[in-house]
Amino acid sequence: MKRNNVTYFLLSLLAMIMIILTACSQEDALDGQDEGDTSDSGANGDAQVIHMAKLESDPNGMMEAARQRFNEEHEDMQVEFVEMSNDASQMHDQTVTQLSAESDNLDIVNMDVVWTAEFAEAGWIEPLDDQFTEEMQSEFIERQVDAMTYDGHVWAVPWFNDLHPLWYRTDLLEKYGFEVPDTYEEAVDIAKTIQEEEGIQGFSMHWGRAEQLIVSFTEFLHANNGNFFDEDGSVVIDSPEAVEALQFMMDMIEEGIVSPAAIGNTTPEDARIPFTQGQAMFHPNWGYVYTENQSDDSPVKDKTWVASNLAFEGGQKANAVGGWNFAISTNAKDKEAAWEVIEWFTSFENQKEVLLGGGQVGTRLALYEDPEVLESNPQLEEYLDVFEDASVRPSHPQYSRISDISQSYIHQALSGDLTAEEAISQLADELEQVEQ
Repeated sequence: MKRNNVTYFLLSLLAMIMIILTACSQEDALDGQDEGDTSDSGANGDAQVIHMAKLESDPNGMMEAARQRFNEEHEDMQVEFVEMSNDASQMHDQTVTQLSAESDNLDIVNMDVVWTAEFAEAGWIEPLDDQFTEEMQSEFIERQVDAMTYDGHVWAVPWFNDLHPLWYRTDLLEKYGFEVPDTYEEAVDIAKTIQEEEGIQGFSMHWGRAEQLIVSFTEFLHANNGNFFDEDGSVVIDSPEAVEALQFMMDMIEEGIVSPAAIGNTTPEDARIPFTQGQAMFHPNWGYVYTENQSDDSPVKDKTWVASNLAFEGGQKANAVGGWNFAISTNAKDKEAAWEVIEWFTSFENQKEVLLGGGQVGTRLALYEDPEVLESNPQLEEYLDVFEDASVRPSHPQYSRISDISQSYIHQALSGDLTAEEAISQLADELEQVEQ
């Protein structure tokens, strides 16, 4: 009997210890979630999770800060980022892989401006006509919205505004008594004088075989009143205007205005670094160049400014439109919630906070008139004028293929393997084979 009492006592004691240990473990787990776990599921396991694609690059962590603000303000909804490559071609492939597999792990697509037709035709994204109304669209930069419009529908909301204008050395123009040129012909004359006197390059370009080559070639093409396709989608690039534009690019290399090394520059950074180091007079590139030039260790700090890219005699100025945009995947689990996330991230309040914190430049017109924004980003005052000369790369369901084909022939010409006439003629022949 005593043995049974002892056994009962020991079993009871063991049970009490197990209960105490379990309670402590649960308390520690909860404390760990509060103190160290930053995942949204730890904050609210019942919240709707929206998966949102995000560029790997996040200047000053401002997109992550925005995500945290959103999650703090919304108990019933949490945003989780899906990190994507900064390389547009790689990010395109990553996104297509998810969308074509009908993955439900990507609710909000982060879309480059040249993907609109392809993604819309494939049925991968939702039209946003009912949500992104014309009244709302009027609050955004018009050309950015235009780039998101295809087949009579709007497919995404612009959130990151980027443009590819001309950066130039203000100090050297002033030193040699030149005004900012309007045409390529004028710019080449100026470049020849200054590079001879200063021992620097006339233009720093990214003309390697990559998407940046098509950005640049499109600007030269449009500046000479040429185009890839007409309004009906017919191939019209086999034209004297296109041949002249390409020949001018080739002549810039031949005459030493552009370094032969430019045909190896596949990224904007390849061409930006020499300009920021004070080794070039002119430099077409994206908006981030201003911040790089104004860094404390930059040799050209307070010596550069921005203008529209140049025109040819009788042509038009052309600045390629870039930027990123939020679309809703057709596979999104909760499309209404996804729209609420997009609306919040593209709001004036969030775009302003991101920009003032050193993040990406937003797309709302009011930003470019805000005194606080302009005080810290004076170059943006020029941007609305520069956007008057915006130039859009071809809108086509098979843009990626068109870009790849074009890169091949343009690069062969710049490398001296084809004449301008041969490159344009062969490019036109192959574009004719691309189905709409």
